[in-house]
Amino acid sequence: MKNQKKSLSPYYTDLKVKERIDTLLFENAKIWSNIGTGSSLDVVTRKEGEKQWKLLAKEIKSLDKDYYNIVCPYGIDS
Repeated sequence: MKNQKKSLSPYYTDLKVKERIDTLLFENAKIWSNIGTGSSLDVVTRKEGEKQWKLLAKEIKSLDKDYYNIVCPYGIDS
């Protein structure tokens, strides 16, 4: 039954939603991989990284709540 719910998620059924969510997750990966590097992508502090992730996660939630619950099973404030 769990697999059936996954297959109905817009992430798995709508290519535009999947591409947008994948882009948001890639942005998140760039945030965390560049902290402390001094590069142009460096957000400098963990607190700023978390702030930016919350914005990205909220957009993921607006696109597909089911997939958001997979990516953030405890919410974005945990």
